[in-house]
Parts: sequence; structure tokens; C-alpha cells
Amino acid sequence: MQNKGEYGSASNHYISALYHRARKIGLDAGNLLASANILQDVIDKPDVRVRTEDLSAFQKACWDAAKEESMGVLPVRLELGTYYMMGKLTVNQPTLQKALELGTRFYNLVTRFSFIELKVGPDVTLMSFNQVKPQDDHGHLFAEMCLLAWHRYASWLIVDSLPLIETRFNYPNPPHAREYSYLFPGVHKFNCDSLSLVFPSAYLSRPVKQNEASLKSFMHNCPLELFRQYKADYSVSAEVKRILKSNITEGNNSIDDIAAILYMTSRTVMRRLKDEGSSFQQIKDVVRRDKAINLLTLYSLPVKEVAEKVGFSDPAVFTRAFRGWTGLSPRQYRDNFNRELTS
Repeated sequence: MQNKGEYGSASNHYISALYHRARKIGLDAGNLLASANILQDVIDKPDVRVRTEDLSAFQKACWDAAKEESMGVLPVRLELGTYYMMGKLTVNQPTLQKALELGTRFYNLVTRFSFIELKVGPDVTLMSFNQVKPQDDHGHLFAEMCLLAWHRYASWLIVDSLPLIETRFNYPNPPHAREYSYLFPGVHKFNCDSLSLVFPSAYLSRPVKQNEASLKSFMHNCPLELFRQYKADYSVSAEVKRILKSNITEGNNSIDDIAAILYMTSRTVMRRLKDEGSSFQQIKDVVRRDKAINLLTLYSLPVKEVAEKVGFSDPAVFTRAFRGWTGLSPRQYRDNFNRELTS
């Protein structure tokens, strides 16, 4: 059971945008606010934040009252349960890529136009959302809900937070953009040609680890699940990964170091990792790879400096390791990434 207030507070922008959209499509927005225990005098008060649980309850009440999930923003109705049906279709797919491809096809069939586009490159994947009537999307509420819904669902499927290299917005930097550092970790770009999530293609091969039983729980907690960053499980694998992410540049990342932090013996850590289908070296390689990719693509650092920041004292050894992880040298990977972003 979630503790009261565990999810914190949300920007007034979202409650206000939802309120005005509800009124525009003829809903009794005041009554719906009251059903979520929200006072109407908080509307359009930028300095007044609301509890995330209350925002979630209000959004669900609006969906239920409108009897559709886009609240009239799309040219066709997204009947209640559309998101859940997408989950039912995709949760049994073997990999994240298969799930996203099938989910994209499903939504494009339902909406009868190219609503979602998935562009998979060798290093970078773009998931873009097309809106026929963006002028009807008050405060870009539906646009941001699309980004949240798909990022959170993808992260949930693989039981790990899908890293966002960039989130692209096809509108100017809005007043509530400070919320994005929490909702969309990574680089934010505005006035782009498309509304898109940009993430490493390497994650597409991750296996789907959820099932229909856990899907029911995830969907039951929506839209609350969408307003929080996905947290990985509490397995030893996840703990080792978390510690390595924090210590990878400090050199304290041997199995003995990690075991000491976890108050376990090295043998116990290795055994627990094996039971979870992983190994210390596999996790260490993933952490180093992801951090190296992040540094190479987001910062103009020399390869030697990137190598040092991921725990390699010899750039040549780092280059060989990176080639083993990605099939490319660090310089080739950076060049390919830059070409894809500008293509």
C-alpha cells in the first residue's frame, strides 16, 4: 500500500489545464474537482501546488466523465480502456522493441492515422507523436501525457528506467518547464519538428519482464503511475547497479567494495546475482556502457576523459571495451549519433 503523500506534489499547470479542457468539452469541471477533494480556488494559481494523488484522481474522473482518453484532442475517440488494451496486446511480447512496435501499430489502427512513429536507428530510437489538432490541447496536456504514458510503460515493461537522451517538444519552452527535470529526465529541446522521446536503441533488446497479472496492477494505478519516475525493483541486481552508478568514477567498484556496502560477503552477492540471472561483470559493463554513451552523446568530452569517468585508466582499453559493447569505437558512435539527430 502506498503511503499518503508518497508521490509528492504536482505543478498547478496540470490541474488547471485539465480543468479548462474539461469545461471546454462540456463537463462539470467544478463537480469533478470536488470529487477529487480539490478546491476550485487553486485553479490558475501558479504558485499553488497540488498533491499528485489528487491530480491523478481528477484526471481519472475527467476520463470517466468524458468516456474517452484523449478528451477530444484527437480526431477519433480513444474509448476508455484503450491504453489497457494496448497493454494486453504488448505485455507478452519477448522484447521491448516488439512491444513498442505492436503498441504503435495498435494505436495507429485505433486512431486511423499515423499517430505514433517509431524510428529505430543503430544507436538512437525516436518515438514521435503526431497531433492533428494541437490547438485543442490546452497547455499541451495531452502531448505531455502521451510522452509520460509511453515512457513509464516502456520502463515498467523492462523493470528498469528507460534512459531518455532527449525529450523533444514541438512548442516553445513553457512556464511549467521546470517540472520536466523530474517528469522527463535528460535533455529538453523546444520548438522541434516533432513531439518525441529519444532513447538508446540498445534498450530495445531488453526482455519484457511483466505479465498480465502485473499489468492489471499497473493499469489500476494509472494515471498515478504516469506522474512518477519509474523505480526499478529492489533485487540485488538493482542495488548493485545503483551503487555502481554512484561510484563508477571513484574506483571503488570491485565486487568486494560493493559487497561491503551491501553488508554481504562477495560470495553471497555473486550467488544472489546468479540466482537473478545476472553477474557482477554484466552489470558493471551495462553501467559503464550507459554512462559512456551519455557522456559521448551529450557532452563534447575527449574520449580519454570519457574513459576516465567510466573507470578506465587506459583509453585504448576503454575503446576495445566500448567496441565490444556497441560494435563501434567511441568516436564512430558519437559521429553516428550526431548524424542521426540532424537527419
